[in-house]
Amino acid sequence: MKKRVAIIGVGGRTGTMLSFELAKSSDVLGVARRDTMDFLKENELFIDRGNGPVLFKERMIEDTEFSENNYQNIIFLTNKNPISATLKYYYQKCGLEKPIFVLMQNGIDAINSAEKTLKEIAEPKDIKVVRMVLFNAIDRRENCLKYSTPIKVALAQALGDKGIDDVYSLLKASGFRVNKFSKKDARNLEFSKLFLNLIGMSSASRGLSISKGFQDKEVFREEIGALKEYVEIVRAAGGRFISFPSYPINFFVLFLSLPMFIIFIFRNKLSSVISKGRGNKPKDLDEIDYYNGAVVSLAKKNELEKEEKLNKIDSPSLDSNIRKGASKRAFINQKIYWRVLEIFKKF
Repeated sequence: MKKRVAIIGVGGRTGTMLSFELAKSSDVLGVARRDTMDFLKENELFIDRGNGPVLFKERMIEDTEFSENNYQNIIFLTNKNPISATLKYYYQKCGLEKPIFVLMQNGIDAINSAEKTLKEIAEPKDIKVVRMVLFNAIDRRENCLKYSTPIKVALAQALGDKGIDDVYSLLKASGFRVNKFSKKDARNLEFSKLFLNLIGMSSASRGLSISKGFQDKEVFREEIGALKEYVEIVRAAGGRFISFPSYPINFFVLFLSLPMFIIFIFRNKLSSVISKGRGNKPKDLDEIDYYNGAVVSLAKKNELEKEEKLNKIDSPSLDSNIRKGASKRAFINQKIYWRVLEIFKKF
């Protein structure tokens, strides 16, 4: 029997792609906000997987209609950060038998947010949370989503002890290429994906594509500096990096240890490889809080925890200190973060 799957956030790029792809092997219910539903009633949406556009016509309901009567085995949360309110809403809407929740947000906050949220409302035996990261770039041009196949993802059990095998089987049956990691690497999965997300943010903060940004020596130096900072901050937090097929992150981390004049020699090659992998899709700035902002937050958290240990006293709440003032360890990422915030102030 087909698994019943809900996709929260259909109308957005990731949610729409998942709804379309998973319909091959499961009973899919798309869930969208009212404004998205209204838009789709008046406009057609198309999917282009590289062989021409196909009309998107999967089953959908409005988020306010979701109830325990819409029983699901697995719920994919594809909405953007933050996720606490969304997770709480759908968890409480479900009946006694709780589904598996799959977190697909960018950044390194999803697992921590889910853990805090579910600690308040859930019985430990009912918690089944899987972390999933997506590697395919999804471009949206007017009413058409374009992406390449196969869909490449990585999974790790994030909270609880059950769920990952069911999600893995579902994705494989839909033709996804899936890499599965142990629960102990769930946070490292987030750290590693953010490494990829950070590439090109310095260029994007200046309105440049990756190819043009890498041609500018100052911008390229800032790109590399931001990544070097991030590597050190993750290590200080006790994290490590994971390589994926087609994404040898540990090789790139080792490459960053080379002298800058050697790294410069390879900037054109790097630009070509990265731009090709993204399909020339421009970088998004709207989640800057969860990209370079997240690096700054992690650096400050490390600094505050270190200060606590040295002074052996309780410091103020870590959360209340995040993003206040400057970080000593994330100077370059903070520059990029503040630059993007200035862009948003103009609108």
